[in-house]
Amino acid sequence: MRFTRFLLLAGIVGFALPLTSLGQAQTPKQQLSEIPTNVLNVIDRSADVGPKNPSTILHVSVSLPYQDDGAIQAFANSVSDPKSPNYRHFITPEEVGQRFGLPSGSVQKVADYLTQNGFKINLIAKNHLSILADCTVKQAEQAFSTTIREYRALLNNEPGNPNFFAFSKRLSIPMSIAPFVSNITGLESFTKPQLRSTLTPTQTRVLYNLSPMYNGGSQGQGRTIAISNFDGYRLSNVPLYYSQYGLPTPSGGAGSNITVVTVSGGAGSGTPGAEGDLDIQMVLGMAPLCNFRIYDGGGSDLIGVLTAEVNDNASDVISESYGWNISASTATAAHNLHLSMTAQGITYMAASGDSGTTLEPYSYPDYDPEVLMVGGSSASVNTSGTRISEVGWNSGGGGWSTNTASFNVLPSWQHGTGVPTTINHRLVPDVALHASGTQTSSGGAYSFYFNGSIQSGYIGTSFASPVYAGSLGVSEQSIIAQGGLPANGAGKRRFGRIQDLFYSQNMRSDVWLDITSGQNGKLPNGATSVAGAGWDYVTGLGVINFNTFVTTQVSTSPDFSITASPASQSVVQGSGTSYTTTTTALNGFAGSVGLTVAGLPTGATGSFSPTSITGGGSSALSVTTATSTPTGTYTLTVTGTSGTLTHSTTVTLVVNSVTPPGFTISASPSSRTVTRPSSATYTISIGSVNGFSGAVTLSATGQPNGVTFSPATVTGSGTSTMTLTSKRRNSAGTYTITVKGTSGSTSHTTTVTLVLH
Repeated sequence: MRFTRFLLLAGIVGFALPLTSLGQAQTPKQQLSEIPTNVLNVIDRSADVGPKNPSTILHVSVSLPYQDDGAIQAFANSVSDPKSPNYRHFITPEEVGQRFGLPSGSVQKVADYLTQNGFKINLIAKNHLSILADCTVKQAEQAFSTTIREYRALLNNEPGNPNFFAFSKRLSIPMSIAPFVSNITGLESFTKPQLRSTLTPTQTRVLYNLSPMYNGGSQGQGRTIAISNFDGYRLSNVPLYYSQYGLPTPSGGAGSNITVVTVSGGAGSGTPGAEGDLDIQMVLGMAPLCNFRIYDGGGSDLIGVLTAEVNDNASDVISESYGWNISASTATAAHNLHLSMTAQGITYMAASGDSGTTLEPYSYPDYDPEVLMVGGSSASVNTSGTRISEVGWNSGGGGWSTNTASFNVLPSWQHGTGVPTTINHRLVPDVALHASGTQTSSGGAYSFYFNGSIQSGYIGTSFASPVYAGSLGVSEQSIIAQGGLPANGAGKRRFGRIQDLFYSQNMRSDVWLDITSGQNGKLPNGATSVAGAGWDYVTGLGVINFNTFVTTQVSTSPDFSITASPASQSVVQGSGTSYTTTTTALNGFAGSVGLTVAGLPTGATGSFSPTSITGGGSSALSVTTATSTPTGTYTLTVTGTSGTLTHSTTVTLVVNSVTPPGFTISASPSSRTVTRPSSATYTISIGSVNGFSGAVTLSATGQPNGVTFSPATVTGSGTSTMTLTSKRRNSAGTYTITVKGTSGSTSHTTTVTLVLH
């Protein structure tokens, strides 16, 4: 099964006009749209019960856009492409924010607005993409110029969710922060999961050839796997599941390796929830000794959960078993967070659905290229788990969504035998795994513990995705143990967006079993979706042989990898900086690696110390710029060569302009009061900026009679006494005197006041 969710959220469109009331101009606001159609459709089918209790606490997620969508997408592609010199050079969420997010000042403006309206800020995401906050209904209504009311569904349009609250008119925010806000969620409760039989863990491991690694001791140790959860669960079921299938337990006992991260109040640990329980147990059935994290996001906080996962940057692999019906702005906010995951090296996968080619309306994340979509097959096995046959599941999600999101296009990496080139949409699924069958000894569905009892009869890609996640974690552990999957600059050993790698293998027969039987419905163009030779809309690339996949990722020949840190450095013209270049010896490599750097800007030079590294080690790359070096951002390619072996990595050099020498001028006091005839004195101070040492000549205008400076010229930095004189004939009143300092073509001014009585 896959859970589906109906999410009614907001996005910014159009332009704003000042709101007025009784002829008085108010703070200009910009409206958030998309919501009215969806919400009002629901409200039209519901009874208005009355206003929502104003003191009720809401969990709100505010999404912010990237500063440059193209730049982050290009980076995500480069770190995911096996042919790119930047392959797997992942970065941290902080670096995502610094390089691609909004400036900190813009993020803070949004946070300040929320705080001013009484919101409690829980998290400002490191990647500058989200702000999570709590507020009351009254505070939300005030901050977003809306009303929130209770409703009761009149039709059976959402079984199990007859009562809900929602906002009854568009949200608005001040125009001063509108460019920095792309979406707001958490102001309605209509969203809920909609439910969409037994292979044992041992049979599953045999079926997909995970057993050699698992039986050899790779059972998830050292890998961190997570699930995105929006349903209840009981961790008390975990020891029962371990005992039922004889799984190895962590030193602290079954369940001691589980960390729960609660987001927006959580969905309810201790509350029975079929989806939550099965997701947890399916991962642990494959990787019982992994570090397991549950991101528990309440009933509908998709953005909050993704934000927490990105911000923690703790998980290597994450699985999700939900389909979403969300607005365009919410989908973009989620996609932006998935781009950050790709940049950070997190592999995120999701169930493709259990309604065949009918993906709409619950089609997110099926159309997001950053998410590995896991479809369904139906396998028949003997009692030990050996495959008898495997066909495409007739309800497995496949085809394409017609959603108009800008990122719902055919990805550059989605190509190979059987992949259509004429459908310009994200095509699903990417891969498949057993999701449905009869409950017999020759194959079937899966079993899991629910509310303390063993359950069977459940089917769906909701099982396939977490099983895949746990299996991939075990595979990664084995690859690392054999010298593969080298650490990046942040010390992370990850695959990241693994779709690129899977498709680059072009269904090689030792890794992928091509499923050629089965169908799952009609495609949007009217054609029947039938499994056949090559990639297809039923099972994608097919089902994987995890053990042989591991062998493709482990080199048996001596080799090396190369990394450089930090990922980015800034200098001013005429100065320098340094990076640390590190090589890691693989499989006994002991050769000499010569180092070079390319991509330096005009006038800049680069040198290594030492110029070569033997085996594994590090070298300092020093980069020096000239005063004439053009300002800008440059990508430097650092290459290591040893015989026929060549590997590269990239770093960023930002060259800023030099601030020229200059000066400041100020006066004290700012005002004097005297009786005519008399004189008044002020101290004029000249400050040096960036080593300024020129001569500053002083003058003044606007004085009532006369002025003298002592001295009349100040060199570098220093002070002068300005004396203003008045005569009896001068008119009483207030005079504003402008004091000017001039050095060459540069001049600055300050003002003082003289009051004559």
